[in-house]
Amino acid sequence: MLAECPPDPPASYLEVAYGGGVVGQVGDGGEGRKALALWAVPRSASTGFERMMIERGDHQVIDEPYSAAYYHGPEQVSRRFPPAMPDTRYEQVAARIESACASGPVFFKDMAYHVSPVLSEDFLARYTNSFLIRDPRWTVPSMALIWPRVSLEEAGFHRLEEAFDLAQSSADAIPPLLDTNDLLADPAGVVASWCEAMEIAEEPGSLTWQAGMQRQWELWPDWYQAAAASTGFGPRDAEQPPAVHDPELVEVIAACLPVYERLREFRLRA
Repeated sequence: MLAECPPDPPASYLEVAYGGGVVGQVGDGGEGRKALALWAVPRSASTGFERMMIERGDHQVIDEPYSAAYYHGPEQVSRRFPPAMPDTRYEQVAARIESACASGPVFFKDMAYHVSPVLSEDFLARYTNSFLIRDPRWTVPSMALIWPRVSLEEAGFHRLEEAFDLAQSSADAIPPLLDTNDLLADPAGVVASWCEAMEIAEEPGSLTWQAGMQRQWELWPDWYQAAAASTGFGPRDAEQPPAVHDPELVEVIAACLPVYERLREFRLRA
């Protein structure tokens, strides 16, 4: 079934997303450089985090590269949209990211469920991984404002948990995991801790920015209106979550909460 607000994949998307890069051979990144990856759940302020990385100016920033494969490519998993992007097979997306790494540091954020067909220790070993979670009592109602029918898969928590466990096993260490509520309460401290864990320099000036839509957000503009209007990380969540009366959404939230609570125990603190 098609989504309520389907995007129209722009012809220029691949050029915009990868800075004009072409498909390369997997493994051809410069001197073994790996992209920094932030795997998130939807509506977790991940785009705000990405906007901070854009503001730094020292990384090529790619927005949700695997969403094109999951929703629009010939190997699509979701049937929300008709396949309209033939050059977005999973291996093609991975090759573009690694080709971008040949030119300099790369950061991308994506949803873990977007890589469900290829998710494995070997796949995650291609990247330097980090994770972002948020209480599903806030994320699921927020997601439903745009896509009223939210599936458990697209809520994102179970696939994120799988990715986190695989990354931990692959690296034999706990990967950096952030909680959005901590991030919004103390952006400077949490971002500094993330930078240290990811072994990149801290850039305090990147915590604020000018409002405006970014070129990287061309594929999913409906989802990025709040981020485009922002000038920094927003206020932390209210004390009480929004009321939810739809029984299907209530069920999705209930299924996600134990995963969130378990992952939250691993969160990186300022």
